[in-house]
Amino acid sequence: MNGALVLLIGSIWGSSFLFIKILTPTVGPMVLVHLRLLIASLFLAPFFIRKRHLINFKNQLVPIILLALFNAILPFYLFSVASLQLTASTLAILNGFTPLFTFILSVLWLKSDYQFIQLLGIVLGITGLYVFVGYDSLNFFLLPVFLCLLATSMYAFGTNYLSILKNLEPTYIATMTLLTGALLTSPVLFINTGYSFEWSIELLVLLFLIGAMCTGLAYVCYVLLIRRAGPVVTSTTLLVVPIFGMIWANIFLQESITITMILGCILIIGGVSLTNFYSKKE
Repeated sequence: MNGALVLLIGSIWGSSFLFIKILTPTVGPMVLVHLRLLIASLFLAPFFIRKRHLINFKNQLVPIILLALFNAILPFYLFSVASLQLTASTLAILNGFTPLFTFILSVLWLKSDYQFIQLLGIVLGITGLYVFVGYDSLNFFLLPVFLCLLATSMYAFGTNYLSILKNLEPTYIATMTLLTGALLTSPVLFINTGYSFEWSIELLVLLFLIGAMCTGLAYVCYVLLIRRAGPVVTSTTLLVVPIFGMIWANIFLQESITITMILGCILIIGGVSLTNFYSKKE
């Protein structure tokens, strides 16, 4: 079951960097973040928010705001800004450092049990990402690279923090995090360009997909997996994202698949397998 969730999340997030590259120049980084969160929360709220959830909302406000900031708003924004200078492939490989940061933080902060083979699996997976993307396709600019690594460290914090919130329902906390993020970013409509009535139908469809699917549905599945398998195992889903990105590009854009990409996929799958197979329940 955990493996199926990893594949589902990876398949959905595999398209997100493509959407970010297309949408950010037109919509703007902060407006894109707000719309992702707004669409995701409106998509999820009817299914997962009930009156009984709101009774103790005041007591849950601090963790929800922390998650909204560090697991959604800030990393979404940093990756969107970085996408203006980096290729989607570079964004993907930098995003793949999240499992390593999650592992380190889990051990240092939560004192989680681990085996050395798990760390080896994560390193093997990141090596696979490098082989998969290829050196020639990487565009390195110091500031946007730093922004991406900062974003992945925030994801690592958010993933570990989610794992200790045992008293909150996963679907509820995921939905409220996204809804709170949408509310916190709503002032952007008054200090930025805001919404436009001149956006094309194609752009609106992409906004819906990145909001409802890549942000809403994927985030709920991600939180569920954290509760089932712990933060380290869950974070390895980000290693399989480029694989699905390659598959979608081949199906919809007829982009070629090379031997090097296949070799990278094998290394990534091997790394994820080691991390998952030898993991202990956290």
